[in-house]
Amino acid sequence: MIPLLITEDALYHARSFAGVAIALHIVAFLTFAGRMWTRSFPVFRMAIDDYVMMLSYAFVIVDSTLLLKCVPFVFGRDPSTFTLADGERSNMYAIISQPFWAWSMCFLKVSIALMLLRLETATKMRRFLWANIAFQILLGFYNMITQLLQCIPLRAAWDLLKLTQNARCWSVDAVRINGVVVSSINVATDILFSLLPINFLRKVQRPLRERVIIGVLMALGMFAGGASMVKLVAGARFGRTDDPTAESIRIGMWSVIEGLVGIIAANVPCLRSPFQRCLAYFGLVSTHGKTAYGRGYGEMYDESSRKKSTMHNRTKKSELGGSASSASAMGIRMHSMRSPRSPDTQSEENILPADGGKHEIWCTTEVYLRADDRNTSKMKDMEKGG
Repeated sequence: MIPLLITEDALYHARSFAGVAIALHIVAFLTFAGRMWTRSFPVFRMAIDDYVMMLSYAFVIVDSTLLLKCVPFVFGRDPSTFTLADGERSNMYAIISQPFWAWSMCFLKVSIALMLLRLETATKMRRFLWANIAFQILLGFYNMITQLLQCIPLRAAWDLLKLTQNARCWSVDAVRINGVVVSSINVATDILFSLLPINFLRKVQRPLRERVIIGVLMALGMFAGGASMVKLVAGARFGRTDDPTAESIRIGMWSVIEGLVGIIAANVPCLRSPFQRCLAYFGLVSTHGKTAYGRGYGEMYDESSRKKSTMHNRTKKSELGGSASSASAMGIRMHSMRSPRSPDTQSEENILPADGGKHEIWCTTEVYLRADDRNTSKMKDMEKGG
């Protein structure tokens, strides 16, 4: 067996990679589990962006697991026993992991865009988000195809001894240029998706301090963009150093950091209510105002700012005639409901029950009643006098 030297630099980066990856996996799991819980209980209200996030998280787990298998000498194995065959196996895991990374980033950003589509009603912004979704899907296919076709047959990509006959592979420069281009696009899109929620935050009717805190939590995506930048620098040096093992470990580490931090940043806004309670417990936010939350993302408004009592959800039933079809066969979905005092309030509800009566439409109307203290006191005086 031919030994493969593991340098101190490679060993240092491998240990750093394992420690950071495991720590981020714990945080990512907690935020992902919290999101799934809040979207499932007490009322099941999972949406398409939640299911897409499931795909992204699954691909991130597969990608990081394969990359961690590239550094077995971190988990108890003596680095001096590492052989050339082990090195080829590590290269195989690294190459196979790349399409999983590509689709994890694609589904992550598509999930964020779908979540923002639930908040935005402006036509231009919605078109922009749909264009980004299409671009991310195309980029995912491009990344997968380029990674799988860098060598024909693919096994030649991890053949360190060049024993595969009639193999055709990209040059080192071509691999480096492709990596730099893809990383540059990821940096731009990471920053873009980190800044997009600002358009929503500035319209939310919450105290400035709370909006700043939520904005900082959402800005975790900027850190994912920073990880992409570091990966970009490492990728630009690919094939130009004397320690390809350390070089590859560094690129893999920042790929995992980028994906896991992105998962955390995308899940944090969905944990608004638990974070509000946690921040209130530590006295970081005020608990005097009562906030009503609906079933759609971003549906919140401050009732204390109106200085009036409110009555919600008064149901009106309208009889329809001239139709022979059953109402149970029809469905109406209200995509946006806005009140005059709360332009940012949104809901997404089925307003026609599946088992409703025939020729009936059930709709929901919000009615706000203002209590006048002077009239109330007069009425009390009249009651006493009577």
